[in-house]
Amino acid sequence: MFKYISLILITLLVSCGGIQMINRDTSHLYTKKFLKDFDVAKKSFVDGNKELALGQLNAIQDAKLRPAELATKTNLIGVINYSNQNYEQAIFQFNLALNSSGEDGQLNAQIKLNLASSYYKLGDLENTFKTLDGTDSRWLLNRDLENFHKLRYRVSKELDFQAVALDSLLWLNSGANTVDELKEKKFYGQLVTQYFIVDQAERVRLVQDFKEGKDFVCAYLSYLEIEQLINQGNKGKAQEVGDWVKSQYSMYPEVIALVTARFENLKKYSKINLRSIGVVLPLTGDKSKFGKRALAGIDHAVRKYNEQNSTKPNFQPIQIKIFDSMGSAIVGKEKVREMIERENSSIIIGGLLKDEAKAQYEAARKYGAFFISLSQIYTSKDDKGHLLIEVPGSVESQVSLLFSEKYLSKFGNKVSIIYPNTDTGYSYVDSAWKMAEKAGAEIVSIQSFDTNQTDHRSTVAKILGLYFTRERQEEFELLKSVHKLEGNTSIRRVQTLGPIVDFDWVLLPAAPNDALQLIPSFNYYDAFNVNLVGGPNWRSRRISRETSKLGKLFFVDSEVPQGDSGFVSSYQSRYGQRPGVVEILGFEGMALAANVLSLGDFTSRDELERTLVNAKKVAGITGSWRLEDDVWMKDMSLMSLYRGRLNKVNLAIEKSVEKSIEEEVSN
Repeated sequence: MFKYISLILITLLVSCGGIQMINRDTSHLYTKKFLKDFDVAKKSFVDGNKELALGQLNAIQDAKLRPAELATKTNLIGVINYSNQNYEQAIFQFNLALNSSGEDGQLNAQIKLNLASSYYKLGDLENTFKTLDGTDSRWLLNRDLENFHKLRYRVSKELDFQAVALDSLLWLNSGANTVDELKEKKFYGQLVTQYFIVDQAERVRLVQDFKEGKDFVCAYLSYLEIEQLINQGNKGKAQEVGDWVKSQYSMYPEVIALVTARFENLKKYSKINLRSIGVVLPLTGDKSKFGKRALAGIDHAVRKYNEQNSTKPNFQPIQIKIFDSMGSAIVGKEKVREMIERENSSIIIGGLLKDEAKAQYEAARKYGAFFISLSQIYTSKDDKGHLLIEVPGSVESQVSLLFSEKYLSKFGNKVSIIYPNTDTGYSYVDSAWKMAEKAGAEIVSIQSFDTNQTDHRSTVAKILGLYFTRERQEEFELLKSVHKLEGNTSIRRVQTLGPIVDFDWVLLPAAPNDALQLIPSFNYYDAFNVNLVGGPNWRSRRISRETSKLGKLFFVDSEVPQGDSGFVSSYQSRYGQRPGVVEILGFEGMALAANVLSLGDFTSRDELERTLVNAKKVAGITGSWRLEDDVWMKDMSLMSLYRGRLNKVNLAIEKSVEKSIEEEVSN
């Protein structure tokens, strides 16, 4: 009889299977006479005679109807209004129908789905979701259940209820029994994307709870989870998930085979050549001069290490395998793969250029290889781990200093941030938000800028409360009249409306070119003596040449070996010239690799990894690294740059020892 009352007008149709339904017997809820009269009205509506259908429905007297019959009649009236795009009246009718639909669970669920669809048509997302959330979807049959999850997915995405959206996509992609069948599902692409949007713990819970863990879609998603964990370098957690998949999904041999093959492949490349260190640098192309300079520093470190240890019993010299990235992230990533698969290199040194660094690290992480990057890697802290050391000091290391107690007590805990709309900028902002919250600091304002622009005055104006003047209109008019009475007393531009400096310092992680455009804008708007803090790239000759015009600047950086240090003198003796910053990075990367290998004799990457984690600390010539929350944090210093002089700021006392800028900056 339910072909008479199962009616919905949402064009959201996909196939679905394996649905658990509730058994029902509703023969006592409907009389034959009602079903006959209702069938006539329904046929008229299906034939396109909506007015005739309404007339026939109204002819059925409510007083003689049972509760479920009254709900069925009112529901169809609502459907007719829905089809006429009269959504407000449809909502009224559906709500009216719900007053008497409680005895028929399927009808009640169908009416709620109709009601939710009407709310959605009006853009009322909150009531749409509330109605769906109150619907027992177990009562819905095939197409209605598909419509329910399609609508639930859409509104959940719009309301940013990501876990709910994933739950509906699991239903919409159920029913497959092979990988090919699953990938042919209409919503397979959305499923995979949504799966990795949801927090890891929540998505794992959803998959494990879905249909008691007995559906192919959940088995395959669990395999994808294993892939991501391995790519993130989290082999231990990957193994846990793999064991769970094998215990839960033995009925899907295709998935079990994928999981087994993935771990066999990982094991295949776990063996290492302890004394082989892979090096990938741009040795040809536009950036080759930097690659060759870094290689000189690496070569010096290798020679020095081998010379110092040559007399030790059973000593085996370190050998480096050199690969040319050609300045390409794609080529560099492939070279990392070759180092691991063909050479069994124990450690990889690379990432000299920031455009290559992330890709090379991701390739090394996929195999569980230890990667030493010669530049910062701009990605979320969650994507990093103990198999990565960033020689210049990670973004997290820099920001950690700026939100330390010793720094905040000296410079204040109110900060504004101006950042480039690039991966670099996003990394600084992400880290600053997290560390500010822990430190009890306040981020007063935040503003991005376009690196393609050369005039950033509007960006600084926004930070200083000068961009939108309507709220300060009365103050502006008063000051404008005062300036007019005073006349032009100076050729300098007069800033009529004073800046609002409601922060103690500004975090400005901008490249030197952008910094030289942004910094003068503070004086332009009469915001003098603002504490501006940048990153290591402010150790630049270009910025140092302009410091007489820029005032006092600060930046976070590592220690740099002085002219009388053993490293500088030995390098100069070997190569006939002083090392620059790039040579120092290369030497430091190789020295770190040698220090790690000296921790023990390893036959596999797992052994090396365990020893590295247990070490907790690694030292170099530019600083030391400590393992904190599974990320290597470098001890950084705060430097000041003023009138061509570089000072290391002692955050404990006011005085600092000055050094010549010529000794500190690179060419």
